[in-house]
Amino acid sequence: MARLAVERLQNASYRILSDAEFASACTGSRYVTTGRSVANLADSIRESSGPAEASDRLEEITAAHDGILASLGHVLHAVADVYDRLGGPADRHIADRMRYLAAHRLGPVEAELLHARAELADRSAPAPRTGPTSPPARPPTPPSTASGRPR
Repeated sequence: MARLAVERLQNASYRILSDAEFASACTGSRYVTTGRSVANLADSIRESSGPAEASDRLEEITAAHDGILASLGHVLHAVADVYDRLGGPADRHIADRMRYLAAHRLGPVEAELLHARAELADRSAPAPRTGPTSPPARPPTPPSTASGRPR
């Protein structure tokens, strides 16, 4: 598992310092684009074996610091920064629009996905017991014989 992780990071152009046993001389067949990676995530959600697995996959989308939606917010702000530097007559409007989308349109999408993730996780949890708990049943008493001695 660790060897595979090191290989994937190396194939994605990360410099990895690892023990020789984890090093890999081979390279992956091809680099998976970010868009393809998101599409693969959608496929894995669609094909999940149950609500717990789907909920786990949604975490990759909704993670606060490195999730897909957080990264999309960074992209919108980066585009806004580019337009701020251009300085043309319509550029300020486009920059403001990008920031608006990041601040006000991604939030509702994220909220809905977080709600769906929590709801799916709740479905995979065992149902809580309701009502008072009853004491455990008493073990049956052994039958007695006519003389009063157990068999």
